[in-house]
Amino acid sequence: MRRSVAGSALIAAVGFSALTAAPASALSFPLFESCDAAAGAGVYNIPVGDPRYTPELDSDADGVACENADYAYVPLPPVGDVPTDPQIEQMPVGGADTGVAMAPEKSNTGIVALGLVGLGGAAGGVVLAGRRSMRA
Repeated sequence: MRRSVAGSALIAAVGFSALTAAPASALSFPLFESCDAAAGAGVYNIPVGDPRYTPELDSDADGVACENADYAYVPLPPVGDVPTDPQIEQMPVGGADTGVAMAPEKSNTGIVALGLVGLGGAAGGVVLAGRRSMRA
């Protein structure tokens, strides 16, 4: 009986975590494995404050990675900037207001509430099964 209670609790926990799991956020900037990869992308002289900076790319540990005197440092664009290229047919999610009407995203409140109700029911079942096993 105890195995079924533990199994029920485990299934309830996994189910609840699956309902509340958020999608992994994608990086908006490339991370380079080597300075050759950075150079291939046209990125040079990456300072410490830049999110693309890693100590492995900074060979002389002076705070600037992939140094090259022939090229200037090009910082990342600010978050939320939307390109003004007229060939873009789909507005990026989270982009700046461009005047294009978009349908609002659906709320996940119902899914979260359903998950909480399911978790509460599973917890109640575990408690009830525990009490029954204690009486027996």
